[in-house]
Amino acid sequence: MEDNLIDNELNESPKDVIIGIMRWWERKRLLFNMMTLGIIMLAVIPFTISKVDGVSYILSGPFIIQSLFYFLFINIAYCAGWGIQLLGYYYFKIQYDSNALDYVLFIIGSLITGLVTYHGYLEYIFY
Repeated sequence: MEDNLIDNELNESPKDVIIGIMRWWERKRLLFNMMTLGIIMLAVIPFTISKVDGVSYILSGPFIIQSLFYFLFINIAYCAGWGIQLLGYYYFKIQYDSNALDYVLFIIGSLITGLVTYHGYLEYIFY
């Protein structure tokens, strides 16, 4: 009986695990947004330097509005990281005992977002 009580105290409730997963991801959101902003700057700064009207083009209304919508979209898509992890925890009973899966999903998502962002901004600016 005593062993059963001790074991139950050590196991986290599903609610604690879900909150822990979401908390981990939300703590990394600022880093994700800063990395994405840095990638955008890598694509935009050479354009503004090389073109005569580059700065006015970047500061135009359509460019800023599209950038804001893009940031809104990637932040909604960012939730897929913790969403995938929660689905794995719930349906496939993947235990949440280390942050290895967190970091793998975060790195893969950041790399894909970075490549799409860089290519998308270069294509939008130069074509």
